[in-house]
Amino acid sequence: MPSVTDRLDVLNALGILDTPAEPEFDNIVIVARSLCQAPVSLISLVHKDRQWFKARSGFDPQETPLDQSVCFHAVVAGNLLVIPDLTQDARTRHNTLVTQSPHLRFYAGAPLILDGVPIGTLCVIDTVPRPDGLTPDQAQALSALAEQVVSQIRARERARRWMAEIEAQNALLRVSADHATALIRLGDRLQGLTSQEEVVEAGSAIMAETLGATRAGFGIVDPEREAVVVHPEWRAPGVTSLAGLHQLRHYGTFVDDLKRGELVIIPDVQTDSRTAHHSKALTAIGVRVLINVPILQNGRLVLLGFVHYDWPRALSDHDATFIRNVADRIQSTIVQLRAVDDRRIMNRELGHRLKNTFAMITAIARQTFGGQDREALKSFSSRLVAVGAAYDLLAHERWQATDLAAVVGASIQLAGGDKRMVATGPRVALGADAAMTASMLLHELTTNAMKYGALSVPEGQVRIDWTLEGENVCLSWSETGGPTVTRPSRKGFGSRIVSMGLAGDGESEVDYAPEGLRVRVRARRDKLGP
Repeated sequence: MPSVTDRLDVLNALGILDTPAEPEFDNIVIVARSLCQAPVSLISLVHKDRQWFKARSGFDPQETPLDQSVCFHAVVAGNLLVIPDLTQDARTRHNTLVTQSPHLRFYAGAPLILDGVPIGTLCVIDTVPRPDGLTPDQAQALSALAEQVVSQIRARERARRWMAEIEAQNALLRVSADHATALIRLGDRLQGLTSQEEVVEAGSAIMAETLGATRAGFGIVDPEREAVVVHPEWRAPGVTSLAGLHQLRHYGTFVDDLKRGELVIIPDVQTDSRTAHHSKALTAIGVRVLINVPILQNGRLVLLGFVHYDWPRALSDHDATFIRNVADRIQSTIVQLRAVDDRRIMNRELGHRLKNTFAMITAIARQTFGGQDREALKSFSSRLVAVGAAYDLLAHERWQATDLAAVVGASIQLAGGDKRMVATGPRVALGADAAMTASMLLHELTTNAMKYGALSVPEGQVRIDWTLEGENVCLSWSETGGPTVTRPSRKGFGSRIVSMGLAGDGESEVDYAPEGLRVRVRARRDKLGP
């Protein structure tokens, strides 16, 4: 026989108590009242200390105490209960609904049995005794209507569960969308950051803002002492700061996980084995949920990102996945920053060695040329300087690409930063080969202008302009105010470099106008890019 606990469990699981009226149930009590020719009909659900009416007709109260419930006896009986005269039945004669208003006299109730457990009744009530009770047809109809009530309860429960699943799915979609948006914001925020500390701080703050945490930040770790110096952190209003020195071992054994580079997620410091014995120390500083993101360098724990809650918040699998995604982005960004630092150091060392090599080549050239042709030696040395300048630009840009403006600027510097040289143009990326070709081209034009052209006299000027014309980049070199220009009788090495153009493909035009040299070179952008 089902117990009271079974009945309460079923009713609680249904979530039907104290819900608004629904026509599907209201119509059934109206039919029952008519079929049984009774002034009152109820769908009664019997709980721990009350009976609550899901539908009622001819009866005002929404519920009554359990000691006034006649339906309770029908639930205990487990089958159709008919009491012709409530004043004559020992179970009901002292019921205040019988002895006082509304002075009930007749009762008939069919139990509502769900999964073998009676949870209430469909009943009809009269204020006058009915010695004959219900007719067989009425009894059969009342029982059939009770089954209809059970069917409606089942249908309602299916609809409720379906709606709950839809809502859960929608909530999950909202959470997923929030997490995806947060990761996009994190990507935007990480761009341009140049230090590991900034990266960890940004990632921790995004985690805290998205998950509604109370504190987030980073600390610099001394792995030998197992200590962390916490920097001023992001905090929710009213939350105290943890800035300062902390001994990690004082808060639990999770430091061992951190030293192995493992992400630490502790949903409740009071129950997790790594922190349970130190939970008082953690709760004293406002930590109930602990999330730590370790950053290792050369196998040593050097940085620690953290997110805290001061209340026990359950972290879902989706939350954990989001935390791991943020941690992965933090760590990958730091790897990239370290790679940039390594490349910068390598480039400086390589540049230093290249300059030493160029100096050695220059020294060998001096010895080779001797005193034979000092002008040729000077030209050779200056070309080495141009190559060295191009290497410096490429090394500064990670040996991948530089900008045309930077190459032009280097040529102006070759002329001592001469204010008579004016350069304008948009940003144009140059790959390593194009940068080298452009550097040599501009070097030849600049040295020629300093020796023979506009820059050889005080009033001369040079204008360098480059524009984007469809898929092409066009660069113009114009000299004015210099000596009268005459076409050279022969083409030397410098002329051949100019004729190669920007991309080394011969797209160049040279005009030896008497008032000043004009050169126009053109190249497709896809031939110039990295």
